[in-house]
Amino acid sequence: MTLGEGRETMSFFFVRIDTDAGITGWGEACDSYGCSYGSVLATIVDDVLAPLLVGQPVAAVEPLADRMRLFTRRRLGDQWVAVHARSALELAMWDIAGKAAGRSASTLAGAVRDRVEVYVSSVFLEEHPAEAHVQFLLPFLQRGVTKVKLRVGPEWERDLSTLAEIRSLLGPGVELMIDGSEIFTLPTAQTVATKLHALDVRWFEEPLPQGNRSGIESLVRSSPVPIAYGEHLFGADEAIEAMRREQLHVLQPDASTCGGLAEARRMAQAAVPFGVRVVPHVCAGPVSLAANLHLAASVPAIRLIEYPPTLAGSWSTFGPDAAFGPDAIVDGCLAVPSAPGLGVELDEVAIAEHPYRPPGARVAGTVGGLPDRFVGGLPDRFVGDR
Repeated sequence: MTLGEGRETMSFFFVRIDTDAGITGWGEACDSYGCSYGSVLATIVDDVLAPLLVGQPVAAVEPLADRMRLFTRRRLGDQWVAVHARSALELAMWDIAGKAAGRSASTLAGAVRDRVEVYVSSVFLEEHPAEAHVQFLLPFLQRGVTKVKLRVGPEWERDLSTLAEIRSLLGPGVELMIDGSEIFTLPTAQTVATKLHALDVRWFEEPLPQGNRSGIESLVRSSPVPIAYGEHLFGADEAIEAMRREQLHVLQPDASTCGGLAEARRMAQAAVPFGVRVVPHVCAGPVSLAANLHLAASVPAIRLIEYPPTLAGSWSTFGPDAAFGPDAIVDGCLAVPSAPGLGVELDEVAIAEHPYRPPGARVAGTVGGLPDRFVGGLPDRFVGDR
């Protein structure tokens, strides 16, 4: 599935964990750009992480997540694909724990709401004229959405001209956010931020590469619009350090990239004493969206979540029973899944019909991390054949 004309097609990475008690848990990992390098993640899951889970109690989600984190930290590091793989397994364990208890994941975590407001994240400004962007957004605005994010590219002056037209067409009742996709230098980002302020943009997301920490600090100090980061922060420790150093105004954790639901909750809860706004990132398949809805439902400080409508087709393909399509948005909100676990059952036939292809020959699909691996004979425990 493509994310805009001429751009790389999507891939998804799902894992399935089976217990001897007959419970199946689904998890998902994302590289935070909406793609997953499935063969790499599958190797980490099968060869490194799965042996840590075999024979362990299914209810011990957070202790097992900590075990995976400590193991990979010393061997693979504590960032990127190692954390992505851990995220998928941790989410699958939440799915199992909820199903075993007959409760949703957010209920287990302490739900404070059952609906979450969404903002629509759309495509690059360069891809369409202003009128076409507004036509794309109109059905969501008619369903009560009042917040929209667009993407600015290297030809930012032209993009901001398009954005000004969109602002005029939408009027002041719609809040606008901009994603910079980490492409700018500090001087350019400062210039763009000033121009975004004139258009009443509510935040400027990832304008500088995540690794340019000193540049980000300078931008946060000088920008007239809030600066957002978080999809590339791998856990609460990194998030706390970023907030302590004043490297963001808006924190954007993602349960499918940061280490799982529990780690995303720790990130969000840590933001409260810093006075940092928390808005979860979403750019993956239906399990990731469900997990981040449960995140938002279980943290009082979270009142808004990302909704990328260009992925809605994949949600209905792989999770046909999940009510995540545009028609599910009511008064600008999505309902948090109420079924036990994460509330999403994947269609394994659809997964098999969309095999993984590496970049360059990529189609929407998946590599199953644990296809028939975690089965066997210990009651309520993960068991395996190795």
